[in-house]
Amino acid sequence: MEPEERKRKVWKSVIVSVVTSTVLAGLTVFALPDMKPAFYALIWFGTFFVWWMWTMMATHY
Repeated sequence: MEPEERKRKVWKSVIVSVVTSTVLAGLTVFALPDMKPAFYALIWFGTFFVWWMWTMMATHY
């Protein structure tokens, strides 16, 4: 894989992960409105890293 293609795939996986984690955290706010903000941040970061790792593995290997 060429460096330019690799860079494009990394950026695409980061953007997709940010969008996915934001949507999931937003849905969590509606489903569990009485939680502390740190809970929503944990949901966001957890989803981001899991989804990012999955997309990186799916696009690079």
